[in-house]
Amino acid sequence: MIAKFWKKFVMVLSIPIILSEYFAPATGSDYSAGFFTKLKLAYRMASNRRKISTASHFLEHLIMATQILKVPRTVQGCVVECGSYKGGSAANLSLVCALCERRLEVFDSFQGLPAPLNTDKEHVLVAAHEVHSYAEGALCGTLREVQQNISRYGAMNCCNFNVGFFEQTLPDFSRRCILIFLDVDLVGSLETCLKQLWPLLQDGCYLFTHEAHHVEIPSVFFREDWWRANLGCPAPGLVGAGNGLGLLPSSGGFGSALGYAVKNPLVTNFEVNPQTGVVR
Repeated sequence: MIAKFWKKFVMVLSIPIILSEYFAPATGSDYSAGFFTKLKLAYRMASNRRKISTASHFLEHLIMATQILKVPRTVQGCVVECGSYKGGSAANLSLVCALCERRLEVFDSFQGLPAPLNTDKEHVLVAAHEVHSYAEGALCGTLREVQQNISRYGAMNCCNFNVGFFEQTLPDFSRRCILIFLDVDLVGSLETCLKQLWPLLQDGCYLFTHEAHHVEIPSVFFREDWWRANLGCPAPGLVGAGNGLGLLPSSGGFGSALGYAVKNPLVTNFEVNPQTGVVR
């Protein structure tokens, strides 16, 4: 009980630091999203976590919202979510998309996970000292459930639903993307999503995964041979690999399930270290 209280207390104290980029005046300026607009959005996202069953945290949603708000209006593209569960993250992402006048493309079978390969039935979470197991049909949210939750707590008018397993629906998708969120659990599903969606992601934009704290999922982002063979480009790596971005108090420090890769990072947007002259 005491440990739980301290975790919440530390998280509350750390939120202003974690969300400093979200509340920065430049974030959302292209969409006339000032401080109070972003404060209202953050409040709605935090409230939705109590109303919708979700496997992800509202702070993780706000980190993604920050990147959507930072994409200039002139850059065309939609937001893609693969793996919606009960619609918790989709509801929150839809609120950001509505603010930025972008479409949210939701991909899910709406009948749970496909049958995993033997090598995908268990994943190791080293930092958490856990093993997660997966089975066909697990983590199921029906289309009706997801649509009802988004209708009540999100912005349904900016959403489009792509029903079916990824290998069935993604090959027909060709819209440019400004942010991709993959909460797909299985390596096989991740590889399918990367093959189809990475070419559609705009340069300098972010692809997030919600399994950054696994061993199996982050390793894909560092497999140079796989990226060269399947996408004809270098492996992008994954920020947060192994323990996730440091958003939530955990044993041994801060972590989360969220990590990201950036497609062809725009070095012109980086800061120069005044002491060394090195781009950072």
